[in-house]
Amino acid sequence: MRKIATKVLKKLKKAKANKIIELGEYRKQKKEVESLFDQIKTADDAIESGKDPLHAIYTHAQNLLSVLAEILQDVPEPALVRFWNTIEAAQEEYQTGGPPMSALTNSYFNCWLLLDVAVGLQKETLTTIIIDLAKELGIHQNMVDVFQHMQNSRMGIYEYLGNENGKILLREMTKDEVITCICPAGHQGQYKGELWFARILPPVFKRFDYSLVFTTPYILLNPDYEQWIGYLERTISKKKTKTTAASLENLMKYGLSDGYWNEYIHQAYVNFKPELIYLEGLPDVGRSRPHFSDSPKYKAILPETRQLLSTTVNFKTDTG
Repeated sequence: MRKIATKVLKKLKKAKANKIIELGEYRKQKKEVESLFDQIKTADDAIESGKDPLHAIYTHAQNLLSVLAEILQDVPEPALVRFWNTIEAAQEEYQTGGPPMSALTNSYFNCWLLLDVAVGLQKETLTTIIIDLAKELGIHQNMVDVFQHMQNSRMGIYEYLGNENGKILLREMTKDEVITCICPAGHQGQYKGELWFARILPPVFKRFDYSLVFTTPYILLNPDYEQWIGYLERTISKKKTKTTAASLENLMKYGLSDGYWNEYIHQAYVNFKPELIYLEGLPDVGRSRPHFSDSPKYKAILPETRQLLSTTVNFKTDTG
């Protein structure tokens, strides 16, 4: 068990014994997820009307993670304070929830706060802590496996290759694997070579042979593919500096700071449709982003439009 999780476990046991925390909502969500798993293993049809079963699994799992994260807020452990401070600061800065008020969608932001905000040398997240506490919380191994798939995920930049048999074909930059997936947000791709900034979750259980674009996709209007490759080549290095990451995986999951990708999305936002959000510019070229603080486009926006107000940590988990 990792260091922070060990500390939390001791406080959690004491809080449960003293009835300081309420587990009623957790037990309800846990029962719903277990029922969903049983249905999926025995049925071939979609579990919920209009919802793909793989999407249903991950949506329910995220809801359960969110309930557990709220429970952790009631555990009096100082090591958890860094999480709440980081998350609250981001909500205050960006007023998350999706366009038109914010470029940070619920689907993106909730994945970030649960899966990517990392603390300590072991890079513990709220989800790794929950996984380490699984036995104490009575979480079934099937759920733990889904949580681990989610924890292993990250944002990525993908090239759209077309559609085949009703599925979307994507390939991550610098990699060869073609990923067959669905996109519940509704975007099916517009032209070959279109660049998607999104989080893709893998299939779970043997019945699935496709992946899931879990976040509403951010479509990168420009620059082009080659300039994004140039950005990756500049930013990924074995030498440790403030402007480089050790690997593509580290860069896309953790950025170069806690709020690296949040700030990029905020400054690169151009426009949106219900099924996608358009971005423009590179993370390391400030003036390429329309809302970079020194750009003419940014200064032209009314000050009151730039003000983003939010005061409480909110674990809302809809898929917008």
